[in-house]
Amino acid sequence: MKNKLKNLTQEDLNQISDFISSSAQNFISQKVSQKEINDLDIKVELSYDEKLEVDITIDLSLDDLSSASPDIVDEAIEHSFEVLEPFLDLNFRT
Repeated sequence: MKNKLKNLTQEDLNQISDFISSSAQNFISQKVSQKEINDLDIKVELSYDEKLEVDITIDLSLDDLSSASPDIVDEAIEHSFEVLEPFLDLNFRT
């Protein structure tokens, strides 16, 4: 059983949000050339009461000639959740 999250401050939530956002951006950057990206907007919403709720929205506009998979956004979100747990374990569990 995992340890509980410590009481998170707004600064903690900001750090978690930044981590999620950069994880998603790095994942996309590794899969898609910057030249193919017209616009990338990553929105992370966190709420914390008894447990941490995370909502990630990614809007990605690619060049018409891009060969990137249309599933890249879903893959980036999935990747962000996968790396979030170890990050929380390392930094925010009691």
